Amino acid sequence: MEKRVIIAIGLCIAVLVVWTKLFPVRPPAAPPVPAPAAQVTTDATAAGHAPAATAPAPGAAPSNANHPEQQIELVTPEVRFVFSSLGGTLIHAQLRSAQYADHPGDPSTGHDLVRMSDAKVAPLRTDFPKSGFPTPADGAWEVKRPTPDTVIFAADSGSVHIEKRYIVDTTRYRLHLDVTVANRSDQPVDQHLAISIPGRQDPDKRGGGFLSGSSASLSSMLCAVDDKVERRLIDKLGKEPIDKDGAVRWIAADEKFFLLAAVPYPASPPLEGICAAKTTGDGTGELTLSFAERTVPARGTVDYAFAIFAGPKFISDLDAVRPGNADVKLDEAVDISVAILPHAILLPLSRAILGLLKFFHGFAHNWGLAIVLLTLFIKAVTFYPTQKSLLSAKRMQKLAPKMNAIRKKFENDRQRQSVETMNLYKAHGVSPFGGCLPSLIQMPIWIALYSTLNYAVELYRAPFLLHIHDLTAKDPFYITPVVMGSVMFLQMRMSPAGADQQQQQMMAVMMPLMFTGMSLFLPSGLALYMLTSYLIGILQQLYVNYLDRKGAAAI
Repeated sequence: MEKRVIIAIGLCIAVLVVWTKLFPVRPPAAPPVPAPAAQVTTDATAAGHAPAATAPAPGAAPSNANHPEQQIELVTPEVRFVFSSLGGTLIHAQLRSAQYADHPGDPSTGHDLVRMSDAKVAPLRTDFPKSGFPTPADGAWEVKRPTPDTVIFAADSGSVHIEKRYIVDTTRYRLHLDVTVANRSDQPVDQHLAISIPGRQDPDKRGGGFLSGSSASLSSMLCAVDDKVERRLIDKLGKEPIDKDGAVRWIAADEKFFLLAAVPYPASPPLEGICAAKTTGDGTGELTLSFAERTVPARGTVDYAFAIFAGPKFISDLDAVRPGNADVKLDEAVDISVAILPHAILLPLSRAILGLLKFFHGFAHNWGLAIVLLTLFIKAVTFYPTQKSLLSAKRMQKLAPKMNAIRKKFENDRQRQSVETMNLYKAHGVSPFGGCLPSLIQMPIWIALYSTLNYAVELYRAPFLLHIHDLTAKDPFYITPVVMGSVMFLQMRMSPAGADQQQQQMMAVMMPLMFTGMSLFLPSGLALYMLTSYLIGILQQLYVNYLDRKGAAAI
């Protein structure tokens, strides 16, 4: 019977793998982009979009200018930023490193963090709802280029003059944005600024469950309000929108390894705001930060300042975003959550593991070798509890005949059977929990390591050896998982036999099959860690067997 179960499990896994290869999950087609209501010839593109102006408020009128679109670049060593004069929005934030090219080997295909290139819905759009003046029409903005590192978009709405000034920041993946509202009249004007960031779920990376493995990259909208971060998948915004008010630390559109965020500078007194995210269609959403009302005095100005981050989620770069020297904790955008481990425990463990991984990479110069060295370090740290567990298992093996005799003698009295078994353990100084407690102690480390290797952008497109060119992707030929499963099977066969040898033999087959099946779809960096861990486990088991022959496990 057991052989049939084992064969059935193996066949199921084989059929599953073959099926996913022959019939891959096809993501739903991206929704068609609606045709624009009007088109105008532009400088940088064949056609641009000029949306209708916001209805003017009483006593004010927007500018009637309708300038053709201009596209202006600000290029840093890390990012190519492209802006549209239609609203002064960001239409491209393309990473320049070859490591982040969408098509490896072609640097011109650098990953673009802006998922919406239409100026009407592009990031960093500014609106003035419920203000004493209407939002300027998209075509009303004029472009100024005072320096190579600065671009200014300016527009008038009645007696109000608005400027959006983008300045290259010397820090990696950063821009500085100033929004100035100037009142040129002799009467105060009330205004509400709202700045938005859209997001889009790439249909090709939406994923179809566990079998999608590391190929999935789910897009989310993030609101950091007060001491909490609201995270919502774009595909779930229709049923679970975000609407939070309070002290908004930052807003962001998030992918697995990349982030586009707007971080307001702290103001005195602090500015309250509302962070809202909603769906705008199939696979698209919009995140808006609306500030509380501020009055622009007669002949006065009101200023807003933002740090703009657009890049991969390196913890050090996220930590460096401190507008006005305030710790906004942008690193919380990195999703390390695991349901079975509290965040308060997981966060310090994950940071420590990532720090060790960087340390080992410092002299190994290969992230795969760094994982191997990290595994050696963790096995060394957990050597003592693991050793206790293995020696306890050896002692339990020696007690197996006496335990079987107790079961046979008190076959019809389960309570007496338990009492006599505990007396046997006590008489020989063996703890029934000796084998499992050390393993339980190690579980938080395993979970934190899984979380770390799963989100660490340092491993993105990082090669190891031979056929492994991306440690965050699954092994393309499944070699590492299969070898890992074989090594795990060998280790389990070497483990001491328990009281029920038939059950242990069955588990020695089922567990490697299950872990191999799961590893087929996990990042190859995780499979490499497990393979290294089991190889070291075999060496430790051989050492325990040696100690047993010397009498260290005697009872």
